[in-house]
Amino acid sequence: MSTITIEQAVSALKIDITGMVQGVGFRPHVYRLASRFGLKGFVRNTESGVEIRVEGDAGDAERFFAELMESLPEHARVYGTEQTVCEPAGYEEFLILESDPASGGVPIMLPDLAPCPECLREMRDPSSRRYHYPFTNCTHCGPRYSIIESMPYDRSGTSMKGFRMCPECMKEYQDVGDRRFHAQPIACPECGPSMKVLFSDGSELGFGHGFDTPAAQVAWVLADGLIVALMGVGGFQLLADAASEGAVRRLRKLKGRDAKPFAVMVPDMAAAEALCHLTEEEKRLLASPEAPIVLAVKRKNVDLAPSVCMFSRFAGIMLPSSPVHALLMDMWRKPLVVTSGNLSGEPLCISVEEALQKLENAADVFFVHDRPIVRPVDDSVVRVAGGRTMMVRRARGYAPRPVWRTAPEAPKVLALGSGLKNTVCWLKDGVAVMSQHLGDLDSAAALRAFERTVEVLGNTLKAVPDVIAVDAHPDNPTAALARRLAREWGVSVFPVQHHQAHVLACAAENGTPFPALGVAWDGTGFGTDGTVWGGEFFIMEEQGAPKRVARIRPFLLPGGDEAVKEPARCACALARQMAEWGTDGLFRRLEHGIPPRKRQALETMMERHVHCPATSSMGRLFDAVAFWCGFDGAAGCEGHAAMVLESWAASLPEDGPEGDSYEWVMHEEGSLLELDWRPVLKALNDDLLAGVSRCRMARKFHESLVNLVFDVAERFSQDRLVLGGGCFQNAFLLEGLMGMAQSRACVLSLPQRVPCNDGGISLGQAAAAVRQWKG
Repeated sequence: MSTITIEQAVSALKIDITGMVQGVGFRPHVYRLASRFGLKGFVRNTESGVEIRVEGDAGDAERFFAELMESLPEHARVYGTEQTVCEPAGYEEFLILESDPASGGVPIMLPDLAPCPECLREMRDPSSRRYHYPFTNCTHCGPRYSIIESMPYDRSGTSMKGFRMCPECMKEYQDVGDRRFHAQPIACPECGPSMKVLFSDGSELGFGHGFDTPAAQVAWVLADGLIVALMGVGGFQLLADAASEGAVRRLRKLKGRDAKPFAVMVPDMAAAEALCHLTEEEKRLLASPEAPIVLAVKRKNVDLAPSVCMFSRFAGIMLPSSPVHALLMDMWRKPLVVTSGNLSGEPLCISVEEALQKLENAADVFFVHDRPIVRPVDDSVVRVAGGRTMMVRRARGYAPRPVWRTAPEAPKVLALGSGLKNTVCWLKDGVAVMSQHLGDLDSAAALRAFERTVEVLGNTLKAVPDVIAVDAHPDNPTAALARRLAREWGVSVFPVQHHQAHVLACAAENGTPFPALGVAWDGTGFGTDGTVWGGEFFIMEEQGAPKRVARIRPFLLPGGDEAVKEPARCACALARQMAEWGTDGLFRRLEHGIPPRKRQALETMMERHVHCPATSSMGRLFDAVAFWCGFDGAAGCEGHAAMVLESWAASLPEDGPEGDSYEWVMHEEGSLLELDWRPVLKALNDDLLAGVSRCRMARKFHESLVNLVFDVAERFSQDRLVLGGGCFQNAFLLEGLMGMAQSRACVLSLPQRVPCNDGGISLGQAAAAVRQWKG
């Protein structure tokens, strides 16, 4: 590789560019720029990016390259460039050549993008030939990852290959001045995919009632309180009128989703602002090409059925993320529930046949199309805390953008993630590519979809690993595939402890310098000592596994996973360790919240240590405190009690006394610093007896956690902190930590582009394998 300057008299230059430069109008941009400089040569796609050859008068090639880097297309992301001085080949013109499929490297695929303003205007223009056409796209927008079968990114390697371009589309495709120049999914009503509305038996709903488009038919069906299964860009979605309590409750029952809030689509930004209090960053995210679901604080007295958001102070809102959504919302003009098109525990449906079979009892009609979906891609979910965007679910619009780059000579790793909120991560040539969110692997169908993703993504990347990283839990559902693939490839399986993976994922995406203090707070995860972890602190050095140095005081989980569903069980276990502390308030609440016979049974289980694993879980501590503050009944979804506790804490006006917080106690317990929650619960007990409001108690508990993190950091003389684990989805907690970090001049690494929950585990596993690779 040669580095050149403008002073050199260079007449020919080869430029190799890696990154997200396919499907974004990069080659047309290069063509127009080269033509303006009077250069000859070519540009073509390669497996890992783009190759450019230019030659002309001395200095023009360098000036061309400098301007190219300054004027990249909107969605392009350049990760690396190489420039090589060449001998002139005597090119007579500048051309866009056919792709080079044998160039090697890491193929970088672009995510699916929401329709751009130009395509929306065209789709809404009665004089346009694409008027009301639900597959309108160009080089600035449209499907990518969900239709790609192979790289380089050409139409022949996508699920559009079966649709032959009509003369008009071909003309646009070949016109260098058109925004559809080399737009691979280009289509129109004459030559592209089409949509229709079906009943659950597969018969077609004919036109009538004055409705001349499928979108108008669907709006009519929704207005009647029915449920629609829509085949979107990356899979099916279930739709219902967000203002109809009957429709929403019916959807919950048919889908098997008891309490988890539903997302809501609104037609435009004005409707979003009428529904939620929006920050500038939240508005930017809603209108971005990624078009994620944004968790924003819900306004009071909005026109939403109570069963949409349930207990949450947040509403998950989104703007239309595809042309068909835009057409439907043009007709509907009201909030619409939009949720994943699958039954509880099942993967997303992506074919018409599959949806008709699996969703026949969950939907009344099916709004479908004939463009094959290559891989399921759900909606992404983000939230904003302290002005920073944080990923909750990474899928459409973001996956599979690379999330980490390390040394090219690093081992090639396949990381299989966790059994919950699964993602897969491939590391090849130092580039980490994570799959889209795959969900929980708790059914045979989900496991098949997981294995298919591993295979398809690996084939697309042309990757064979040196090592396979898995969760260290002996019964994790990814282990069987890891063992089988390890035998086929003749490689080793590398177990990674769950919470170490959490903090390593955050450190990797942030490029955190070491040493640092890792904080891993979540529900439950298998620990190296045979107990269940979830409230851990690690010292992280440059090499090797993070060293566990502190934990919250362990307590029992009566019933194991049953304690996850019933916060009262966690409260009962914690109260058992408080007997000598004088805790009348805690025990009165237990008497009110647990029937006597059930409580006696739990006490017997714990006394005999029958199905009562010990845990240091911060997530279960959240559950117990939520119970004592007033949460009753079973948890309807993961994190239910903790989210209610956060809502109570956030609802309190900022008028409490300075330092209004519960106090933890730290003491040495063997080789670990143990963080004792008993003084916290004693103070909580006193507040219960004094009649302190649940919102005040919830606020004091959150403040105590903020203080705890920085007290531990001070104990270990660490001013750099790395956060990982599902507890850090709590926006109120995060904002407190961010404020404290600023006041104490500490550096806080937060999960942002990669979820802090188990959706980020695969990246942490890959990072762990690299750090401890023996070759």
